[in-house]
Amino acid sequence: MDKLNFFEEGSPYLAHPLLTAERTEKEIDFVESELALRPGARLLDMGCGFGRHSLELARRGYDVVGVDPSGAMIKAAQQAAEEATVSVEFRRERGEQFTTETPFDAAICLFTSLGQISTQGENNDLVRQVRAALRPGGQFMVEVPQRDATVRQLRAFDKFGDGERYTAVSRHFDPQNHSVTEIFRLVSPEVNQTYTLRYRLYDREALLSQLTDTGFTIQSIFGNYEGEPLTDEHLFMVVVGQKG
Repeated sequence: MDKLNFFEEGSPYLAHPLLTAERTEKEIDFVESELALRPGARLLDMGCGFGRHSLELARRGYDVVGVDPSGAMIKAAQQAAEEATVSVEFRRERGEQFTTETPFDAAICLFTSLGQISTQGENNDLVRQVRAALRPGGQFMVEVPQRDATVRQLRAFDKFGDGERYTAVSRHFDPQNHSVTEIFRLVSPEVNQTYTLRYRLYDREALLSQLTDTGFTIQSIFGNYEGEPLTDEHLFMVVVGQKG
């Protein structure tokens, strides 16, 4: 059986049970507060997926461009924007190749979008492209899993559902390249398909180096969207950098 990329048509990501409207609103509340966004600011959502952050920002009156390499994700985002009657420019494009003639006031790259590994390799270079797309003084918020905390709680196997309809998930961490591979098998009378997701895990030092080496000055480091200072126990890191 072929293994599809996790972000292709039919992906379980499109029906992720944890990505609720309430969660999205809370995350965007934090983005607005920490980036001190002015009304109508021009914003870049790098790795926008099916557009949940882009759409919420557009609802609040921002001028938003969402970028993602997956055609299935962009199609879903465009459909969601039409249903929500909000205007977002969605572009199917690899972040490592993104350019713009009109600079952005701020950018976000959330929910493990940085660190994705595809057949083209890792997407670290998108940080450089984001910096080039920002106006001087523009801010960039990144959220990724924190490596050691994530590895400590990584479950080798999960199964959601039962009987003839279920999703089985297996996970493996490669300590040599600090990457996680997740295999999702969707089983039902209609579908029997397998999807693969690979991404790099960063520790604090590696993430900050990635940003500072690209020309960002670190402004803030958090362990969650409540604004708690990052500790070794937090599963995620939320970092704000500023283009110097």
